Amino acid sequence: MSDVKTVTKSVEQKFADRGIRLTRRRRQVLDVLMSADAALSAYDIAELCNAGSESHMPTMSVYRILDLLQEEQFIHRLETANKYVSCSHIACAHEHSGSQFLICDGCRRVEEIQLSPEAVGAVEMAANAVGFASISPQLEVKGLCVDCQPERI
Repeated sequence: MSDVKTVTKSVEQKFADRGIRLTRRRRQVLDVLMSADAALSAYDIAELCNAGSESHMPTMSVYRILDLLQEEQFIHRLETANKYVSCSHIACAHEHSGSQFLICDGCRRVEEIQLSPEAVGAVEMAANAVGFASISPQLEVKGLCVDCQPERI
């Protein structure tokens, strides 16, 4: 991911373009997510924001901030874990369709990947073929990252 200060400036500008302020608390939640090595729950984020802080951020405030950041496509919610990660393309100027995530069961690291539109289309076609109406093309694949895999022969 890009330098945190550069990304924060980009987010601040995107918010300003939409008439939204990047408040201290919003920035704090975003900074926590951008600095995290793994997906975090709202409670994890609140705890990290409150550590060493003079003011207390309630978990409900964190949830509201997460909703806004997700709506503006700066973060993603991992549906299977009910946790959050910052978007790996947060500083990009263009929009992204559906995200795919590789989630390590060992270290809990999350990698965001982009599948080709053809690959996403193939999954949606397969779902449609069995009468399944897709709501979101977000995919979450659980496994082991290269660091957590047993030695390969």
